[in-house]
Amino acid sequence: MSNAVVIPLSRYFAAGLCLRGGSLTSLDLCLWLAAVSGTLALVDEPDESGLTLRDHWITARGDAAPVWIAGPVLLQATGQRGYALLERSFERLAEARVSIGLHGPADAHRLWHGWEATPVSKEDPIDRGVVSGLMLTQAMIEGDPHPVAVNLSAMAAFRSRFSALIYLRALGWMAGAGTPKSWSRTRPGPRVSVTVPIGDLHRALGTDSLAMVGDWNAKAFGPGGRGGPVHEDLATAGIRLKTEWRMGAAGYGTRQVPTGLRITVSTIAGAERRPLPRRPRQSSSSSISASSRP
Repeated sequence: MSNAVVIPLSRYFAAGLCLRGGSLTSLDLCLWLAAVSGTLALVDEPDESGLTLRDHWITARGDAAPVWIAGPVLLQATGQRGYALLERSFERLAEARVSIGLHGPADAHRLWHGWEATPVSKEDPIDRGVVSGLMLTQAMIEGDPHPVAVNLSAMAAFRSRFSALIYLRALGWMAGAGTPKSWSRTRPGPRVSVTVPIGDLHRALGTDSLAMVGDWNAKAFGPGGRGGPVHEDLATAGIRLKTEWRMGAAGYGTRQVPTGLRITVSTIAGAERRPLPRRPRQSSSSSISASSRP
């Protein structure tokens, strides 16, 4: 995996990002992270008025922050062979609404606003794209003593649309990002467990696209939650995932119903030296960005 594209990311962003509307594949989220990756580690010095770029982006009209995007890095991060394969992913990013944590509808933001002029292409490999200013500043690593390292190459190849958010959650939890006390998280480190009440699944897993336990098992966690496509995807990124539904009595009867989900994530020793598996790509792509033209 020596050629893998790995970027730094705020652990708080990783542990808190929630999809609030629209749909995103893992490849789509990879694309956005790649598009802003050149800005994430920016040393943000104040200008003559004492304001930083971060200050401007947080207060930008329409939540719009323009960033330079290097097309060749987009292709490298996603493994795609041409810019046309990125178009549908950018469309889904423009339709999606996200937030950090779950608050009111007004707290949801568009990840992607579009190209300032023309999209990057073979003839014009560097151009400015417009992203959510608030999401960008939340993702930046300045002020985070323990940012996480995100393997975009692995994320781009995830087969499940639910894997990317759970992958980010795993990284954030192991790096010590906060969780509610009711989740009983173990100490940060290479192996972390949380027990999430059923009512908090959206916050813990980053999406409410799957509401029922049976849906999560069928499309993400496998029969009984004991191993499915999400587990397989995270393993390719060097993380072992274990999920186990907690059961409790329903009312005064003896029927058992799910009361929570026990999630354990741990690093796989030596995973960084393993080659990434070749997998069929989804129909879109991922990207990398720079805050100033090279």
